[in-house]
Amino acid sequence: MLKQSHKGVEKMKLNNKILSSAAAVLAAVSLGLITSQTVNAQSITLHKGYDKTATPYIRQKGKFIHANKSIKIKNYKFYGQPILTKGDKVVYASATTPRLINQEPYYYIGNGGYVKQNNAYVMKGGTYVLTRNSYVYDKNGKRLKTYRGKRAYLPYNTKIKSPNGEEYYRKPYTYYNIGKNTYIQSDQIAKLNGKGVLFVSQNSSVYNSRGQRQRQVIKAGRLVPYAGKVQDKDGQYFYVANNKNHTVRSLKSYKIKGNYYFRIGKNQYIKANNVNAINGNALYTKGPIKVKIVADTLAYNQDFQQINKLYKKGQTVTADMVVQTGMGDYTASYYRVKDGKNPVYIDTGLYEESSPDVPYVWSGDRGPTLAKQYLSGEDVYNMRYSVADFKIGQTAFYNVNGEKVDTKFDGDEMAVNQKLYLWDAKENKAELYYHVQNSLVYKSGAEDDRQNTAYSNLYVKASDVALSGRKLKTSNTEAEAKANSALATASEKTSLTNAISDESTVKASDKYRLDNWVNRSLYDQAIENAKTVAADKDATKAAVNEALWQVNFAKKNLKGAKVKVKDINNLTPLEAQQVLNLMRQAYNSDKNYPMVEVYQKWAHKPGYYPAEGWKGNQKTRYYLIPSSGAKKVLLKFSDFATEKWNNVRIKDEYF
Repeated sequence: MLKQSHKGVEKMKLNNKILSSAAAVLAAVSLGLITSQTVNAQSITLHKGYDKTATPYIRQKGKFIHANKSIKIKNYKFYGQPILTKGDKVVYASATTPRLINQEPYYYIGNGGYVKQNNAYVMKGGTYVLTRNSYVYDKNGKRLKTYRGKRAYLPYNTKIKSPNGEEYYRKPYTYYNIGKNTYIQSDQIAKLNGKGVLFVSQNSSVYNSRGQRQRQVIKAGRLVPYAGKVQDKDGQYFYVANNKNHTVRSLKSYKIKGNYYFRIGKNQYIKANNVNAINGNALYTKGPIKVKIVADTLAYNQDFQQINKLYKKGQTVTADMVVQTGMGDYTASYYRVKDGKNPVYIDTGLYEESSPDVPYVWSGDRGPTLAKQYLSGEDVYNMRYSVADFKIGQTAFYNVNGEKVDTKFDGDEMAVNQKLYLWDAKENKAELYYHVQNSLVYKSGAEDDRQNTAYSNLYVKASDVALSGRKLKTSNTEAEAKANSALATASEKTSLTNAISDESTVKASDKYRLDNWVNRSLYDQAIENAKTVAADKDATKAAVNEALWQVNFAKKNLKGAKVKVKDINNLTPLEAQQVLNLMRQAYNSDKNYPMVEVYQKWAHKPGYYPAEGWKGNQKTRYYLIPSSGAKKVLLKFSDFATEKWNNVRIKDEYF
């Protein structure tokens, strides 16, 4: 190897510096970053939110905090280089997050010891304070004989510092100076120098069209202009525009070697799952996505009841859907775990939509999951039912003969379960209708003092509503609707009267007795309607056929069943909760009473007293509380639970 002179080495170093600088500039240009960092004519366009203002930031003692003023949503010039921050710590699993052992929550107190969650509360700073004398248990829920060299027994009011630290991630942002110590955060920006941008939530390498990693890395918190145009159409990755029509928009994504990418320049791509927002709008994907379990959690079945399937902290699962249940303050959401024919669900912990600025979809202390991406959601209502959405104003209701009835409804959608033609004798024509499955409606004129009632014999015109959710097939033709407008004979009512005679048997069954009030009410109303039709000498064939169809549908729809437990005399905490839920479901109605409450026998006092939790079969009772003044009724576990069969089923013929 030849030796170089001192001057030659210095010259080579200088040339390398020049080349490196040039390469950096070229890389910045190719990534679209040069305009946001080096060009004097720099501008940003703020993302248009629900209001027409935005709250900027000020810089104080090196930190960015919210300013005490609002600014208009418009274009702003920014000055100097954007400032990338490390971001604040966001806790997703605290030191005091309980751990599930044998379906019961425990706090870890260090040195292999655990105390039951019910026996302690958490002070600020992660200190446990025992609310009662407590045993210390091992990781399997068995009492320890000794703990820290002493008896494994801690007296009331003992204070224990949590041994674990908090788990967190950071929310990095880039701040743009628009003058007078006023800054705009990167999540508030829709455009840079007139170009739409991606909010990069994770450090993101740049790849070529063959999926090969390049040297460039875009830091988390940065904005990068994208190549191509956003279009008003659905895609693998999409967002919902903040306009009257809530337009679904997407940017073309490219699938390379099994991963999705967005193009940011000529032969330059970044992974789509590292992008959190487009033009300031939260970005969703149709999935599937990876979800990290950050706190022990039990899974749910398709009825969103907890089951004995435990996901441990640190596990990663694949989710292919977010399912939402409830409304308003009672909204909950679940990840559907992609796993065979019978999927299970895990609580997301997301009760309100997170902001697009959050790099991760996280649940904080309220939930057990952590994910990088927003997964496209589905309302459970639309999954299970065909839903009629009212097109305009108040949708009218009709009876089986196509006649308008004096009934109203407060909402703007309802479940329907049948699509059919009904004959209108006055108009001498058949029209297409949907049968209302079971919605709470009320008589017109009773608005001030009304009681909603579930009716089973109501219909809405197909032309008045838009159908979503599960599809329905038309069950008859126009000609059949006309033929069935004739009066029904006594013999044609025979099947209907037989269905009515089965009422007492159905109502005594577990399927009816243990089902929810909505399904029980659906059957009750179908039976009442059937009795009315059977007794009506002027009932049409259509009325008889529909009444029978409604009874059969409602009967088939009943799904009540006892909770299957391992040992009815020794329920686990989960089994006990399932039994309690079933009891409350069985006695729930549109009335305030009766109610089911838990009573616990205190060791130092006689009798049973209201309790919050389950303490075992020998110390806990479930009572039915009737209306005020009535004596409470002790409920039997055997009416609501049954022991699981052995693995080998014994055939009936052996008895």
